[in-house]
Amino acid sequence: MSNQEGNRNNQYNFDDYLFVRDNFNYYSDDDFFQALVRKYTGDEFEQIDRDLRALSDYVSFRFRNLAEKANELENRIKVTKLRHYDAHNHRIDRIERCLETETLEQEVFSLGLFDPVRNTPWSRFIKMFLLYENGEAGVMCPVACSHGAVELMQKYEDTLGPEAKKILKHIRDGKKGEYAVGAQFVSEIQGGSDVPANLVEVVFEKEEGSDGISNCWRLYGQKFFCSATHADYAIVTAKPKGVESSTRVAAFVVPSWFPGNKEREIRNSFTIDRLKQKLGTAELPTAEITYNGAVAYPIGPLEKGLADIVGIVLSLSRIHVAFGMAAGALRVAREAILYSQFRTAFDVPISSFPLMINQINDLDHYSKRSAAGVFKVYSEYIHFGEELISGIRELEKIDNIEERKHRFRLRELIMLQKIVVADEAPAMIRKAISFFGGHGIMEDFLSFPRLHRDSMIMELWEGPRNVLLTQIHRDLSRVNYWYPADDFCRDLLKGADSDLIEKYVSEFTRIISHDSLLRNDQKTLAICRDWEELSNRLFIAYQEQALRELNYKGKPQKFSKLLREFKKRKNQEMQVDMVIQ
Repeated sequence: MSNQEGNRNNQYNFDDYLFVRDNFNYYSDDDFFQALVRKYTGDEFEQIDRDLRALSDYVSFRFRNLAEKANELENRIKVTKLRHYDAHNHRIDRIERCLETETLEQEVFSLGLFDPVRNTPWSRFIKMFLLYENGEAGVMCPVACSHGAVELMQKYEDTLGPEAKKILKHIRDGKKGEYAVGAQFVSEIQGGSDVPANLVEVVFEKEEGSDGISNCWRLYGQKFFCSATHADYAIVTAKPKGVESSTRVAAFVVPSWFPGNKEREIRNSFTIDRLKQKLGTAELPTAEITYNGAVAYPIGPLEKGLADIVGIVLSLSRIHVAFGMAAGALRVAREAILYSQFRTAFDVPISSFPLMINQINDLDHYSKRSAAGVFKVYSEYIHFGEELISGIRELEKIDNIEERKHRFRLRELIMLQKIVVADEAPAMIRKAISFFGGHGIMEDFLSFPRLHRDSMIMELWEGPRNVLLTQIHRDLSRVNYWYPADDFCRDLLKGADSDLIEKYVSEFTRIISHDSLLRNDQKTLAICRDWEELSNRLFIAYQEQALRELNYKGKPQKFSKLLREFKKRKNQEMQVDMVIQ
């Protein structure tokens, strides 16, 4: 019990904590992040390290402040506004976003992340990872969607029509220094992950339309969850009428406007019916769209659209979910742990209490193993030249059995990682919020409420847990004759403790040998329960191995030390400013 007398003029403040939090440079002050970059970038490290230090000066401060300002309630409300008509009764469907979000998006896309002249595979990934420390912020979903659009169109670049090639170059290479924003509209009202159930039609029409275009594919129908609705171009799935593959899903790229029409707000024959009011990613416009003959350009063979969308576009989005959550976890863990070292209760830092020590260790370890895991998975993606195989049929055309197995592991790793990281993130952010007590739920006190809401969205983005677990089980059953489940499990956990591996192999093989997860009987129900639990433990073991391979020996960050260092740094900066003036 405190023996201090009462004092009506309470001088307590959070200034020292805020000083440390707000002066922390996401890359330059994070030894663990630097260790990951050093391990995986090899000969590129020095150049990437210089680039990241420069970029982090913006991401850690200017970009962070723009993201936080955009999250204020009055700004979040703006992105739920849609103006259907202008003052002269022209249909415009104008989405209103706050200036901070638009500025942040413009500056992020100006980095030319997908431009091969400006970024290597590793520099691109690590810059995106760094950007994700600020959360989705209404910008990173468009980045992920643009990534998927580029990768899909690059696969068929030699066979794309002239208009589609221009679109690819606009997103990837830029046009007069401006890089276009991409989106992907797949889901329909009858089913999100059930892509084969799509009903939107695409028809080849020879006649000239009201837009003056003839001999083209045109879209008709409704898409129900269209995020990044403001994008310049969208990858859209539809079923082509009047062709042999009319029951199959094809992939198209659809411009939102034709040249010169964006300024006039004349859309490509589609209407934005309404904007969604979502739990999270509130800065990001998500809408329902009706296509009324929008011109669309095919990507690849019509009959391969489903495999391409799932194998490339959705797989890349799942990768983004995982490394986005892992990047955010580094920030969440850091800010929560530093606060626990700053905040006192009963005259001691709350970080000294045994229950809190366990939670600090859990949060810190979770963030590090998650980050180590996503770097290891992404290294596999880069190993294959950033090229994903569309589906198992295409995979089985690879004669080299070791390469085929390696690519198959990557396919399943992407789904496993998305399931586990997205499942753990909400719980870990909720735990971090508890470090702050009542302050943790105050939107103007810290960013965690926004990050927690966004994590709930990420958990559902590109396939909820049940869908992906069923798909993984089905995939492993299909390839069992050339890649048995026990071999897959041993290869996945290569380098881990042999006794641990064999324990997982036995359980994993038992579950995968069950012929189907779609039967409603007691045995299948028990298998499904075991599979849901094992999938987490299996991928966590993969993360743990990735963390061991990093062999990080750095010391934990200390609030008092950072406070001294940052005050010294600030004083030096002030002295330099005075000399310059």
